[in-house]
Amino acid sequence: MSHASHQRLPLPLIIARVFFVLLCLALAGLLVFHQQIPDVMGLGLVVDNLAPWAGLGIPVLFLMALALRGRASFIGLLIPVVVWAVLFGPNFVPAQQREPQAALKVATQNVHESAGVQAAKDLAKQGAEVISLQEIGEGQEQQITAALAKTHPYKYMVSTVGVWSAYPLANAQPLDLGLGWNRALRVDVKTEHGDVRFYTVHAASARPTGHNERDAMLASLAKFVQSDDSAKIVAAGDFNATSSDRHFAPIADVMDEAKYSKWGLALTWPRSPFAMLGIDHVMMRGVQSAGLERLEIGDSDHYALQATIDLDS
Repeated sequence: MSHASHQRLPLPLIIARVFFVLLCLALAGLLVFHQQIPDVMGLGLVVDNLAPWAGLGIPVLFLMALALRGRASFIGLLIPVVVWAVLFGPNFVPAQQREPQAALKVATQNVHESAGVQAAKDLAKQGAEVISLQEIGEGQEQQITAALAKTHPYKYMVSTVGVWSAYPLANAQPLDLGLGWNRALRVDVKTEHGDVRFYTVHAASARPTGHNERDAMLASLAKFVQSDDSAKIVAAGDFNATSSDRHFAPIADVMDEAKYSKWGLALTWPRSPFAMLGIDHVMMRGVQSAGLERLEIGDSDHYALQATIDLDS
């Protein structure tokens, strides 16, 4: 009898372990259902885009499990670990980078008005054949065109969004995507391996105080792509949304994202003090990703992305 009494756990420890398991379940539930959280005062926007960072709660829970001990604590900890690994783990593993025979190198960067010329030069040196730039400042178009005249003589620009290409361009069309003024475009890139329908977009800004215009642009882009009968489609630019954002989901449903070729996520903004969000993307349909690099070039607050695309896939 005395032995059984000696083995009985103190009530405060039992309560602490139950509370810990509830914390684990709460974190797992947040990871799984973050897109169902009501977007009141921008809460949904913040939670969606920071969802991968919620994994930082796991080391904290691990330290708590060590302090509390007990089998139930560590079993509870496994729940958010497994959930995070299933939802975000595959994106942290580097994709195999390869050089296909029919390759197209596409680069994109938001150049933050003043960094367009240097970015264009650097991306051309990196081997990009199609260069997509967003937020091009006044007077930069002529300078970029002059800098790329020998290597990328074909260009199409709408408002602050432009494409410079080593291959001829055709069927160019400005797109407002419901914004009311053109901040996107589509054009056919006539490569030696066939035409590629290329979309460039600079989605409207997304802030907790308002992101309706961005949401409408992303939904409109998804509809354009879904109704596009082109065999090969690539979309690149600043989407102002991470891949975990609920309003990015319609695009992810109709296109595949180029996979990062290094460990971790291809976080592109801000560059200082450190990147937190991957809001720039290269998306594709009818072709496959053969690698994605994040490039620190120019003087923008965004990193650039360069994707190698397999046109024979």
